[in-house]
Amino acid sequence: MMTNALKTGFALIVFCAAAQAGEPISYTIGDDRYDGYIAKANTEHGTIVLLPTWNGLSDYEMDRAQMLAKLGFTTFAADLYPSGRAPKTMEAKKAALQTHLSDLDGMHEMLRGVITQARDNGADPLFVMGYSMGAITAMELAWSGLGKELGVDGYVIFSGRVSDTHGRMMPDGTAPFFVAHGDADTQVNVTGLDNFVDDADLAGAPVSAHVYAGAGHLFSAFGFPNYDAAADADSWAKLTAFLTDHAGF
Repeated sequence: MMTNALKTGFALIVFCAAAQAGEPISYTIGDDRYDGYIAKANTEHGTIVLLPTWNGLSDYEMDRAQMLAKLGFTTFAADLYPSGRAPKTMEAKKAALQTHLSDLDGMHEMLRGVITQARDNGADPLFVMGYSMGAITAMELAWSGLGKELGVDGYVIFSGRVSDTHGRMMPDGTAPFFVAHGDADTQVNVTGLDNFVDDADLAGAPVSAHVYAGAGHLFSAFGFPNYDAAADADSWAKLTAFLTDHAGF
């Protein structure tokens, strides 16, 4: 299912950090130490792995982790970079993205470690959610079949490329997808979404896809240049419904 969402109103998403505060967590994958953040749900309906933009783990992902915990999902916000190695300049971020995407073995090792860490701290079902670079990383779980192997129960993709550059078929029985994208996104074009929905359908993977008119890249990231409050509020409400439906509560 794909919808074109119209911005017909304005709403603010409000959360109380003090009521659902998280905490830093350090973990090791291979020879590298990573710094993450975990927000525990009081009444747990599942677990979410949250993967960040190419900026690395920031206050934005930690705030979202708290919001997701309030919905009943213990959320582990992981970093894409080992401790102290997040790129600082635009050129360095572009180079880091290319390195990340070209080293699938390294990416898979990192994802295995992150999902293990999340499962050590939360309960099933387990969803993997990402923004931009983090969304592309979540999609690699799906396209490669690693997510199916590791028992991922759903994918949440914000402003990320959903098409596969390696020409793979979506594995049968892949878990459901939630996709939110702006039609004015100049960094990740929305044109590949229709073909992705068809590919996922062939694999038996339901897709809840929502395209926001006039919204740019990372439209849902408050504090970022393209933040769109109305599209953020609408996509958050639809995401909440998706999570509630697929977590079975």
